[in-house]
Amino acid sequence: VKNELKALQPVIKVTVENAVRNVLSKAVCSKEDIQNVVRSYADVTKESQKEVIQQAALSQSSKTVVESVVRKLDADKVEREKRRCNLVVLSAPEPSKDSTKEQKIAEDKEFCCSVLEIPSSNMETCWRAGKIDESKPEYRRPLIIKLKGEELVQEWTNNGVGLKTSTGHWINRDLCAADRKANFLSRQERRKRMEKKK
Repeated sequence: VKNELKALQPVIKVTVENAVRNVLSKAVCSKEDIQNVVRSYADVTKESQKEVIQQAALSQSSKTVVESVVRKLDADKVEREKRRCNLVVLSAPEPSKDSTKEQKIAEDKEFCCSVLEIPSSNMETCWRAGKIDESKPEYRRPLIIKLKGEELVQEWTNNGVGLKTSTGHWINRDLCAADRKANFLSRQERRKRMEKKK
């Protein structure tokens, strides 16, 4: 099974590279960008390789392993497509508890326009991710903002790097779980390299 997994790695790599090309804008889709993301994605999948091999050993079926990997890649692709026009803002003030659902949306839109300075003409809608946790009164749910096009997402995230507003709020792309983890591992790797240079 290990040999079969090793043989599949080039196919999986090409699949990931093609998915990355579809997600990244042409402006930032260089060969180096793709290679970095693929390496990050490989780092993420390392954590689950042991579990996958154990499952394969129990089932004695390479088909099960392949189907599992393909399902994961497909699920990530669907999530990326759903989020491709979304921004996420952390630490945005929560709307008033006494407001209706419509009023809360209006308050969040007003925050986007007046504080983040995102024109209403750029936005389709916005909403909060997750539920309010009464045990954590200081917690603020992420604010998701759906824009009218990917080019606007690039503009408002500094080509995916992230944009800090004059009020101190960070505007980032709304990434799926796999990409968030890959970004986290990439940041950790950069920190390690910087520490070694000191």
